Amino acid sequence: MKSFKDYILEKKVAKKSPEVAEAQSLLRQAQARLHDLHSLSLDPQNAPFRFESGYEVLREALQAFLAKEGFKPYSHEAVFCFGFERGLLSEAEYFKADRFRRIRNDINYRGKLVTVEEARELLVFIDTVVPKLEHQFQDKTILSSPNIKVP
Repeated sequence: MKSFKDYILEKKVAKKSPEVAEAQSLLRQAQARLHDLHSLSLDPQNAPFRFESGYEVLREALQAFLAKEGFKPYSHEAVFCFGFERGLLSEAEYFKADRFRRIRNDINYRGKLVTVEEARELLVFIDTVVPKLEHQFQDKTILSSPNIKVP
């Protein structure tokens, strides 16, 4: 697995000023999208769309932390790597999120048909992870770790 620093060196992440308002907006958007997902039915015809929306909930919630610390990601892999390195995701959650990322790429770029079970698995995952991220977002001690240095 690459480190977050590798993504910075590869210019797949840019350093910028911390953007607290952007971070809060991303988290609110993730929360609203999750709420919307719960109001929608899930069936074989819409499973790929529900999966994509669920994936966006997870990505937006994690990207809020990057914005808060002043990083602009150009790679979804970097977003999940950041989440793992910052302790926002456990190792098991990281690998599961990365698997969902690959499935989402297959939907978008290879026309993969997602099953209801795959979509439901992602929805259960984000129902567990997003509330934890919301709590961590409010915890000021989680961020500003000195482990990530910008070259």
